[in-house]
Amino acid sequence: MILKPIKDIDLFTEKAEPAIGVFGSKKWLSVYGQQLELIGIFKDEHQLIGGFYFLKTRKYGFNFIKLPPYTPHCGLFFVSESKNRSSGNNFSKEVMNDICTYFNAQKSSLTILAFPSDIIDLQPFIWDKYKVIPNYTYRIDLNRTIEDIKSNFDTKHRNVINKAIKEEIVVTEDSISREELYKFFKGSLKSAGANVYEEELKNIFLQFSDASNSFGLIAKKDDKFYGAVFCVYDKNNCYYLLGGTDKNSGIQGVNNLLIQKSIEKAKEIGCTTFDFEGSMLKGVEKFFRGFGPELIPYYTVNKAILPLEILLKYKKREIF
Repeated sequence: MILKPIKDIDLFTEKAEPAIGVFGSKKWLSVYGQQLELIGIFKDEHQLIGGFYFLKTRKYGFNFIKLPPYTPHCGLFFVSESKNRSSGNNFSKEVMNDICTYFNAQKSSLTILAFPSDIIDLQPFIWDKYKVIPNYTYRIDLNRTIEDIKSNFDTKHRNVINKAIKEEIVVTEDSISREELYKFFKGSLKSAGANVYEEELKNIFLQFSDASNSFGLIAKKDDKFYGAVFCVYDKNNCYYLLGGTDKNSGIQGVNNLLIQKSIEKAKEIGCTTFDFEGSMLKGVEKFFRGFGPELIPYYTVNKAILPLEILLKYKKREIF
């Protein structure tokens, strides 16, 4: 097996998009320009059977390996031709061993990566002294009726959604421009104290986003803007990527209503899963949990050189 960089994004996405969906598409990966490292997993010199990606950055004299911002995982996919369970397990272990060896060879001072939820064999990373940490997201099965889905909402969610409707909050799709959405979410992220990554955020709205891969829902009353959500999707999955509301509106349930409408829209366009895209913050987790989704684990791998690890044990004890 051979792991090597791929310069041809079309070669990578031809295999990646059918395997991992929108986060393996050319339009999404192009958001990051030349920053992204695309790595191919080859059966031989020419047969591409898998791949993954990451960002390599340098700061304060240190090399860092991390996920591209706004992307939930490293996009790992690979195809096994094994029919036998034992052979399949052996192949998967070989792939993960080789990936771990590849990252070790990068001589990064700090590596923090997340893997797709279907990648569960992280033993090679554990054996190589990485910290393997479970994380969680929530997902809703959209194969059920919308009435059944809403019946699983927490009573408090249903009540405040009804209040927002009684307050005449109206949710419309794409009723403001992508430029206005970008400015709103940039401001919303800044006010929340989150990292913004302005260039990538702008590229998502102005280069990536179109009717075939994303939608924005806007909450208004009497032409006053109260909040918005932005979701990306592929043929199977819809991902809640960004959401924000006017905290000073005094109207309850705006965000709840926006999420309900997002779930309805995802079902309408034929998606089979609505993914809340990460639910690790305690307050956010409680809010998402109220929509009756299924809790899904995924894994991150983290490793730092000793001086950084000691520092991070104080700053980020949950991952080190």
